[in-house]
Amino acid sequence: MSSLTLPVSGSAGQRAMAVIEARRMARQPVFLVGVGLGYLVLAIFLALDHDPYAPVVLTLPLVGAFYIGLTSVIAAAWLTRSTEVAVEAVATAPGTEARRTLALAAAGLPPFVAGLVFSAGIVVAAQVLGVAPQEWWFGTLPDWQVWSLLLMCPVACLDGALLGVLAGRWLRFRGAPAMVLVALIVVSLLGQVPLLDTSSSEWRLWVPWAVFHTGDNADGTQTLIAGNPGAYLGYLLALGVLAVLGAMWHDRAARTPRFRVLAASVAVAALALLALAVTTGNHDNRISDPIPSRATR
Repeated sequence: MSSLTLPVSGSAGQRAMAVIEARRMARQPVFLVGVGLGYLVLAIFLALDHDPYAPVVLTLPLVGAFYIGLTSVIAAAWLTRSTEVAVEAVATAPGTEARRTLALAAAGLPPFVAGLVFSAGIVVAAQVLGVAPQEWWFGTLPDWQVWSLLLMCPVACLDGALLGVLAGRWLRFRGAPAMVLVALIVVSLLGQVPLLDTSSSEWRLWVPWAVFHTGDNADGTQTLIAGNPGAYLGYLLALGVLAVLGAMWHDRAARTPRFRVLAASVAVAALALLALAVTTGNHDNRISDPIPSRATR
C-alpha cells in the first residue's frame, strides 16, 4: 500500500513507483523459490558430473531460464493483479493505469539480475574447470556468439517477468498465470523440437525460447544448432518490449497515435531481428566428433 502515497507527477514519481515494484518482485516468494531452485540445480549438476571440466556449458543457460524465468511469469502476474486490487480499494490511484504498468515493468529487473548471476556462475565454472573437448566451438565461434548464448538466460528471465505483467493486466480469471505458463512451454517445445534435427532448423527461432545447443549424448557428441544468436537475443528483447506495450494497451487512454506508432515500430523491429536470426549466422547444425572412450562400437 505504500506505493499509493507517492507523488505521481513527473519522472520522479515514475521512478519511485518502479523502485517499489522492483523491490516487491525481489521479495516475492514464488520468484525466490525459482531463483533458489535454479542455483541449486546448477550447483548439483556441476558437483555430480564426473568429468574434469564444466559439462555442456552452452546448454546450461536453459536451466536458469526454466527455473527463474518461468516462476517470474507467475510472480509478476500476481504482483500486477495485487497492485490493481490495492488501487480499487482506495479512491485515488497512483497515476494512470498505463503509468502503473510501466512501473510494473521494473519487476523484471530482479529476474534479470538473477539470470546474470546464473550466467556468471557458468562462466566461472568454465574458466576454473575448462570446457569439454567436444565443445570445440569455443575456439572457433566469434566471441559475440558465445556471449549471446550465455546472455539468453538473463534476457529470458526478464521476458518471463514482462510476460507476467502482460498476463496480469489482461487475464483476471483464477489460474490465468498457470495457463500462460503451460502455453509458453507448449509453444516453445512444439514450435522447435520437430525442426531441431532438420535442414530447416533455423525456422524454429520464432518461439520465445529457442535452444541453440544440445549435447552430452552417450558418445559425447554435441550439436550447435543453426541460427544467429545475436539477432535472436535482440528478438527476445523486442518481445519483452512488446509485452510491456501490450500491457499498457489495456489502458484505453494510452492508445494515442504516438503510442500506436511506437508499438508498430517495435513489432517491425522484432520481425526484422527474427529475419536476421533465421537468415544469418550458422546455416547448418554443427555436430562435434564423438569422444573415443564413449563411442559405441
